[in-house]
Amino acid sequence: MATESARLGVCPNCDDSITNGYLLIEYETESGLERFAECPNCREIVHPGR
Repeated sequence: MATESARLGVCPNCDDSITNGYLLIEYETESGLERFAECPNCREIVHPGR
């Protein structure tokens, strides 16, 4: 069993890695999946980039 969280992406503000544990909301739109997460480094609510 894996113990590490899957990576969502990186913070657009500080480039820190954001994992699933910081995911706040995820929903589907016509243009794709939207995610909001809290950055563990700068503590801002962001759209994690890939």
